[in-house]
Amino acid sequence: MLALMLLTVEVVRAVAAQWVNSSMLRLLPSKKEEEYEHFAAIATSIIFCCTLPALVLVILGLYLTDLLTFYTFIATFLLFLTKVFYLFYLELARAMERLNRYRVSVLTQSIMAIVLTIGLLFFYPDTVSALCALFLSYIAAGLIVFKPLKFSISKLRTADAQAVFSYGLPLMVSGLVAAISSRLDRYFIADTLDLAQTGIYSAISNILLGIGALVFMVVALPSYPELAKKINNKTELYKAHGEYLTLLCLVTLPALVGFCLLAEPIMQLLLSEEYLSQDSTIIYILCAGVFVVNLKAHYIDHGLQFPLNTKYLPKISVFSLVVNLTLLISLIPLYGLIGAASAFFITSLFSFSVALFLSIKKGYKYVIPMQVYKIIISTVCMAIFLPKLRIYNFSETNVAILNVTFDVIIGLFIFLLVLTSLNYKKCKIWISNK
Repeated sequence: MLALMLLTVEVVRAVAAQWVNSSMLRLLPSKKEEEYEHFAAIATSIIFCCTLPALVLVILGLYLTDLLTFYTFIATFLLFLTKVFYLFYLELARAMERLNRYRVSVLTQSIMAIVLTIGLLFFYPDTVSALCALFLSYIAAGLIVFKPLKFSISKLRTADAQAVFSYGLPLMVSGLVAAISSRLDRYFIADTLDLAQTGIYSAISNILLGIGALVFMVVALPSYPELAKKINNKTELYKAHGEYLTLLCLVTLPALVGFCLLAEPIMQLLLSEEYLSQDSTIIYILCAGVFVVNLKAHYIDHGLQFPLNTKYLPKISVFSLVVNLTLLISLIPLYGLIGAASAFFITSLFSFSVALFLSIKKGYKYVIPMQVYKIIISTVCMAIFLPKLRIYNFSETNVAILNVTFDVIIGLFIFLLVLTSLNYKKCKIWISNK
């Protein structure tokens, strides 16, 4: 019940407000500092105007999940409202480099969410109490980054408001279509195979998508505003984007390959035996698909976002949806879950390729630094040697998490050793000076 309410909040937020935050992060850094507050006021005015359709969407979401009561509606809508404005002011603080307030706010929200949830559930153990705890934590944390802005409907007629709409609305449509496309496989598995297979596939897919998003966001979240500041200078932007790719590959490539190599013991920790009966090939294919999806979203799409060519993103998403639908109909009856995973991977590659082609065609240049090739070589070496040096080849403890931890340490050591021998970022000079 709580999960469905939180899902309703996230879906409505993605449709009604997240595109405004994305637009602000892209467009604000290109403004002069004295224009920041004016532009932020326009963005917050747009969010205020989106609350009415959001209210309708919340009611619809709760109604469709049979959870609509007066109290659940009030609690869910308040959670939506507070989370939207908290994230808006949090992103504004990051864009305006109010970093201390940003850090304190994030920490406060995390602590308050835990404390208030435990406290309220102790006295009133129900779902509404859990929702109240969350929206109170957003209010407490939001006050830290809050900045008074002049709200006005008339601001929606300005050129800056039109820029937000023209940049952000395609992102919203693209994200919505992509979300539908990414869930289609569950429907076809349930229709063609059975609900048990759907549950198994969903569990594995959700874990991999969650881990992939988390790993990529570690680099993308703090880096995007810094890239946006260099948009007016293409030479600096291309150089910074190349350095961003280097950092992205440094974190994500070994993580992806390492997860594939250790997929079985990791899945044993996270899932029950019935999930482990499936062919590991599904995990490998889904891992590759997750990597391609995130690389497109957090790197390739920048080639359309930075030059304000987001109008192409919905078209890419629609074509990808058609490709995915065709592949699912063709592959699932023949290959089952492996067919569904393959459809996801092929669709991801198609979307990636089209976005890359359009970005280059529109004049964007992707600079690949030499360091990226060193990271790839180091990752390949790790993939070759880690299976031979895993802990079970020598000794094994009865604690599964310790075995995984030792394997991760060994893999990391191999990766860093090869990377150092290749003189990554002239690290040999730094080491010799020490």
